Amino acid sequence: MTYPVQAADLAIYCVNWGFRLPTRGMDAPDRPEIANDYGRWIAQLQFRGEGYRDGAVYDSYGIVFVPDPYEARQGGE
Repeated sequence: MTYPVQAADLAIYCVNWGFRLPTRGMDAPDRPEIANDYGRWIAQLQFRGEGYRDGAVYDSYGIVFVPDPYEARQGGE
């Protein structure tokens, strides 16, 4: 693996385990050693802006919570 790919893997690992926004559905347990060291830093790096759709303005963020796409299928199979 190349160094940039390894760096990207580490970055997404830190976001997945150390960054939470409970008010936006991101309330899963975190890893405290990662959250304590990197959580605030990730929050500062996150893009925040405004989006526009159909004449309405809404808050837009660079990191969003996507629920497990497989969860809905588990009950139907």
